[in-house]
Amino acid sequence: MKITSVQLLRRPGCSVLQLSMGGGITGIGIGDAAAGALALRLAKSVLVGADPRGVAGLWQQLSRKAPGGGRARQRAAAILDLAVWDLKSRANGEPLWRTLGGLRPRAHAYASAARRPARNGELAEWFRRMAANHGFRGGKLPAGATSADDLRRLAGVHAALSRAAPYPELMIDAGGRWSATQAIRRLRAIERRFDVAWVEGIAPAGEVRGLKRVSDSVAAAVCVGDGFTGIADFLPQLRQRSVDVVQIDIGQTGITAALQIADAAYGLELPVTLAAVAGNVHALLAGVLPNCMSVEITDPEPPAWLGTDVRIAGGRAIAGDAPGNGLVPGRA
Repeated sequence: MKITSVQLLRRPGCSVLQLSMGGGITGIGIGDAAAGALALRLAKSVLVGADPRGVAGLWQQLSRKAPGGGRARQRAAAILDLAVWDLKSRANGEPLWRTLGGLRPRAHAYASAARRPARNGELAEWFRRMAANHGFRGGKLPAGATSADDLRRLAGVHAALSRAAPYPELMIDAGGRWSATQAIRRLRAIERRFDVAWVEGIAPAGEVRGLKRVSDSVAAAVCVGDGFTGIADFLPQLRQRSVDVVQIDIGQTGITAALQIADAAYGLELPVTLAAVAGNVHALLAGVLPNCMSVEITDPEPPAWLGTDVRIAGGRAIAGDAPGNGLVPGRA
């Protein structure tokens, strides 16, 4: 059982790497658009000729041998790690969640408009559709320009999601625009009217003392992990307990590192949430993690160029029985 070839497909906003082996079996990894070329070079140097069953060992080689440096290297390795896990589970003739040792995932999902530029009314209308069409009972929205704007946005989103749940779960993404001091001031104003499950995107994300101060000063939890590519990024936060919710983006970490990060969080009794990824394949990982509280969904329905075996219904992400991660990339 050997990987024989690799192909890079460029699709809107992302890179798709296909690893092939004998018998016409192909594994698919999706990730950062800017990391595609580096991932292709890395696959040719490390993965072609390798046995995909040794996925943990291959991850170590990918992390060490990637050309270039830093986060770009880790993002390229993450795409390939996703593809190797997919290849292994397709070779087994079973869905990825079963290869990982999980039960059929039916993960709690929340709708996320954190990366969706929209005016307040458009934001509320989008969440109304998400609640009506897919049963979402929680949502994440970008912070507004001012405290008054925050309250208007939250009021609209709360009303929209209340159609599916009387007490919707609300999350805020500050988008790196709030310092720790600003976060405390803005959240205290918000919490006079709304319960906020967590806040993320406080800048700088790696500043342990500031995040700890926010966590100790407001009722909302502090969520950290956006842009983190491996367990080394999380360790300072975990050691100082400056994070309340650990966010893992498998498009940045891959599956192997995601399992390591989730284990570390579990040891500290911290919940994990999985950031959105193309095709919603993160839902297949959710059933393996005992501390996974939710998965983020930005696109309940896949784009035209991508088929997926994950469906969103009743506010949950539900994985199917298709072999591997269930992705079928088509023409852009």
